[in-house]
Amino acid sequence: MVTLDEIVQIVVVSMRDAFLAVTVFVAAMVFLFSWLQYATSGRFVEYIRKKKKLQPVIGALMGLTPGCGGAIVMMPMYARGYVTYGTVLATLIATLGDSAFVLIGAAINNSDFVAPLIAVHVISFVAGVSWGYLVDMTGTTPRKPLGRFGPTIGQEMPREVSEQEQVLDDLPREEPDGLGYKILHQGYLVWWGVTIIGLIFAVLLLVWSGQDPDYGLELSYNPTTLNGFITWIGLLGTSLSIILYFAQKNWFGDDTEATIGDKLHSMRETMIHSASETAFVTFWVMIAYLAFEFGVLFSGISEQDMSSYGDGIIAVLAASIIGLIPGCGPQIIAITAYTKEIISFPALAANAISQDGDALFPLLVRHKAASLWATIHTTIPAIIAGIILLLAGVDL
Repeated sequence: MVTLDEIVQIVVVSMRDAFLAVTVFVAAMVFLFSWLQYATSGRFVEYIRKKKKLQPVIGALMGLTPGCGGAIVMMPMYARGYVTYGTVLATLIATLGDSAFVLIGAAINNSDFVAPLIAVHVISFVAGVSWGYLVDMTGTTPRKPLGRFGPTIGQEMPREVSEQEQVLDDLPREEPDGLGYKILHQGYLVWWGVTIIGLIFAVLLLVWSGQDPDYGLELSYNPTTLNGFITWIGLLGTSLSIILYFAQKNWFGDDTEATIGDKLHSMRETMIHSASETAFVTFWVMIAYLAFEFGVLFSGISEQDMSSYGDGIIAVLAASIIGLIPGCGPQIIAITAYTKEIISFPALAANAISQDGDALFPLLVRHKAASLWATIHTTIPAIIAGIILLLAGVDL
C-alpha cells in the first residue's frame, strides 16, 4: 500500500535532486554558450556564408554546441539560400538540443558519463557531416527527397538575397507584453540568486562525496540544519524554475527565433534567456524523475528491470521515433532515461542523431515540407547508426 508520506518524499527528493544535480550545472553551461553566441554570432554568419564547401562541417559544429541556439540560427540562413540542405541536416543531426545539458550535468556529477558524453557527440558529428555531404552530392532536397533517383515535388525554396541584408535581421524579437513576459523579465534575477547558491552547495556536495564515498544528502525539512537548508534551496530553485517555465509561451520547446534574436542583441537578454532555457530543462528533468520514481513505486518494477527493456533493436527504433517529435521536452526524458541506465548507449546515440531539438520550429514556420523531410532524413542515419552500434556491442 502506497502511503502519502512516500508520495511526498518522492516529489521532494525529485525536486531537490533535479535542481542540485542538473539545474545548477546546466545554468552555468547555458550561460557560457549563450554568451559565446552573443559575442560571435555576426562574424560566424558571414564566415559560413562564404565557405560553401565547408558548410556541412561548420553546420555540424554549430549543432554540437549545447542548446538549440546554434542550430536555430542556421534555419533562416537556409531559408534565404545561404547554406545547402545538407548543411541543415548536418546541423540537425549533430545537435542534442537542451538534452545535451542533461548529459553534461550527469558527467559533472559522475565521471562514468564522461565517455558516453564525448562518444555521442563524436558519433553525432561524424554522422551529421557524412550524411550532409552525401545529401548534397546526391542532390537531395525537400523538392527531391530521393535525390536524383526520384521525382521533383513541391515548391522552390527562396533564393539567396542581396549582400546588404543581414541574416540576423530575419530573427524576430519578443514582444514586451503579457504577464508571462513580466514574470520572466523581472524574476530572472531572483532565480539566478538561488541558482548561484545552489551551485555552491552542489559543488560542495561533490567534494564531500569525493572525500567520503559513503556520504549522502539526507532528507530534512528543518532549514536550520545543513541537510534541511540544502533541501529547501533545491525546492525553492525548482519551484522558481517551474514558474519561469510556465511564464513561457512554448512548453515543449523553449528556444524560438524571437528569444535567439533577443539574446544575440543584448547581454541582459542573454541572462534572461539562460534562466528561461535552464528552467525548461529543469521542468522536463523533474517530470522524468517523477515518472521513473512513481513508475517504480506503483508498478513494483525496479530500475534494473526497466533497463532490460531499454536494450536491443526495439529500444533503438523507439529512441529514433521519439526523436521525430519536435521540441526538446521528450528528448530530455529520453536522455534522462540513459542517465538512469534505463536505455542503452545505442538507443541514446539513435535518439541524439534523430532529434532536432527546437531547431525544427523555425523551418516549420518557413517551409512545412522542408521541415517534414528534414526530420525524416535525420531519422534514417539515426536508425543505421543505432543498429551498427548495437551489432558492434558498443555499450558505454
